[in-house]
Amino acid sequence: MRLEFDKGSHTYRVDGRRVPSVTQVLDPLLELDGIPRDVLEAARVFGQHVHEACHLMVRGELDWSRLDPALVPYIEGARRFIEESGIVIIASELAVTGAREGVMCAGTLDIAGVMREAEWIIDYKATSSIPRTVGPQTAAYERFYRMQRGGRPRRRACVQLRPGDYRLHVLNDPADWNVFLSALNLHQWRTKNVAA
Repeated sequence: MRLEFDKGSHTYRVDGRRVPSVTQVLDPLLELDGIPRDVLEAARVFGQHVHEACHLMVRGELDWSRLDPALVPYIEGARRFIEESGIVIIASELAVTGAREGVMCAGTLDIAGVMREAEWIIDYKATSSIPRTVGPQTAAYERFYRMQRGGRPRRRACVQLRPGDYRLHVLNDPADWNVFLSALNLHQWRTKNVAA
């Protein structure tokens, strides 16, 4: 199984076949919360820049002097989380998919690591409020990561980045995976009916 990700178009392909992203699948749930589409798009673009900068920081390749000043306080929050939590990062910005087990979807998890003697899947959110979809989102990343790497279930959390600070939100709702699967089923139904 070959997983490819095209950053420019933000598309995933498994063995050449295009599959939806985890965030694409969950986007309609955000619309149910009444968040205007232009606000969601601006947040997505900003979040993408935050994730890229965090990934470079983790790899020791971030040039702080060239970083957009609007991003600096959020990246400082991420750096503080990493230092204070003592997390040992196993993977950063890792593309994962459930295709091997028939879940035709893919995504990119922010961090897989070991913290407090447990393995974790961590998602960054540089927002003033945490979207309800972060639970199903991390549940998908955790399940896909486990499908690829094996092992027992990992714990899940969202690190809400604030200027120069962070807040850790542990995610443990057992319904999160089922919510994701329901959203995926709806996505597949909608795209099938659009194509027909």
